[in-house]
Amino acid sequence: MKRWWLLLLPFVLGHGAPLRVMLDFYPNPNHVPLYVAQGLGLFASAGIEVELSAPADPSDPAKLAAARAVDLALTPQMNYLIARGAGLPLVAVGALIEGSLGGLLALAGSGIVGLDELRGKRIGYALEPLEPVLWQTMLRTAGLAPNEYELVYVGMNTLFALLARRVDAIGAFRNYEALAVEDFGYRPVFFPQEEYGIPATYELVVVAHPALLRERPEEVRGFLHALARAIEFTRDRPDAALALFEAAVPELAGEDLTRRSFEATLPFYAAGARHDDATRWEAMQAFLVAHGLMPRAYPSEELFTTDLLP
Repeated sequence: MKRWWLLLLPFVLGHGAPLRVMLDFYPNPNHVPLYVAQGLGLFASAGIEVELSAPADPSDPAKLAAARAVDLALTPQMNYLIARGAGLPLVAVGALIEGSLGGLLALAGSGIVGLDELRGKRIGYALEPLEPVLWQTMLRTAGLAPNEYELVYVGMNTLFALLARRVDAIGAFRNYEALAVEDFGYRPVFFPQEEYGIPATYELVVVAHPALLRERPEEVRGFLHALARAIEFTRDRPDAALALFEAAVPELAGEDLTRRSFEATLPFYAAGARHDDATRWEAMQAFLVAHGLMPRAYPSEELFTTDLLP
């Protein structure tokens, strides 16, 4: 019997409500594969309509997915685990960025070439309570006690606090702030967090309310399959992928920083949209529990599912 019904699947699925997908931040090169999937019609080919939106506050996406105000949300694995520990009903279904992007950033010429040279210095951060834990952990590996430096809350303007010399180092991303300082004539000194005591992490996972997976599993499956295809396209044809992103986000088009940020992000897109390294989940949970950011660890099967991945 011919499976003629497969030809009708996109039309059947396509009659539902759009999948509302919230980014973790405003559109940036982290999100290139999502815009590739839109631009190439991969979501449409999977029989789904996808609405991408940016949050008013970077802490909102996971909360909105838990409240079912959006269907899928991008959020850092650490933030997701903290949200689960706080009781939010969520499950991770895939990943967009599979490696750590964060760390500490200083400026060359400041005399800081090693973490131990942050002794007596001021370190700016934007997000509580997670960032202080991360930077204290990193500095501990260099032999610095918390009373040997000062953590300074500077809000979201961390880069400008560094450039204005209000602080000596900041929490930063290797694919953005560490590149942006070059546009101001400085050379970055970047310390990757995974090299200084922070467990490897999935920088961006895709999360949903568990009820969504019961109600609309084929649409979520279609989304993840299209995302995996878009990641593969992005890795294989980066110039074409960047062009699709810039067409969708014209305010970033033609900017040298956009190109350099994309090139720095390219190795980190999650092949197959996979997020299923159980040892990574266990290590990150142990870290967060040890630092009081989660009340307990959860079994892997309660945190993520691979049922809908390609």
